[in-house]
Amino acid sequence: MENEEVYEDLFKDDSTIPKSNWFEFNKVGDGIQGELMEEPFDREGKFGMQKIYVVKDGEGNEWNVALKHTTHKINIQQLKRAEIGDIVGFRLKELVDTGKGNLAKSLEVRIRHRDKNELEA
Repeated sequence: MENEEVYEDLFKDDSTIPKSNWFEFNKVGDGIQGELMEEPFDREGKFGMQKIYVVKDGEGNEWNVALKHTTHKINIQQLKRAEIGDIVGFRLKELVDTGKGNLAKSLEVRIRHRDKNELEA
């Protein structure tokens, strides 16, 4: 009986909700860089299909970085050269008026390839 109370209370307490691990680009200059942790994967989001990159930052936190297949196609193509263990970076370069009443986020990406022997050591 006591155990049920503990689990019930956990879901009634909003302070127990884990912090989101989705990286958000809110203003020009926002960015993240870190180690690519796994093969990028596709996911359907509220704005269409996205490619998800899992990046571990310098503090050891893992972040999901989502790039839309439509507006970030070139970035996705560039990142095909990245391998697990490489250092990748993402930065909001500019906000572009789409003419449809919203702003598109123009991103730039970077890759620093790491020596695979160094990763195995």
